[in-house]
Amino acid sequence: MFEIIKEVIVKWDPIELMGHAPPDEYDDECNLIFDAFIQKQESLGKIIYDIFNHSFGEAFQEDLSKCMEVGAEIEARINKS
Repeated sequence: MFEIIKEVIVKWDPIELMGHAPPDEYDDECNLIFDAFIQKQESLGKIIYDIFNHSFGEAFQEDLSKCMEVGAEIEARINKS
């Protein structure tokens, strides 16, 4: 499940770092997303939004609706596996 989360997040690249950052740039955030998703505290999109907003502050410019789309993509891929 972590691999799916990481693949989708890296492809999305919400801070546009992957052109010059190491491949593990988003690993901390992906681990937090994974942990929170396992606990099912709230929707995955909201989890993603809160984690990236906390980690990157003003550099994170995506809105909640985009995070909800990303969360839905992750959930669909997890359900297929």
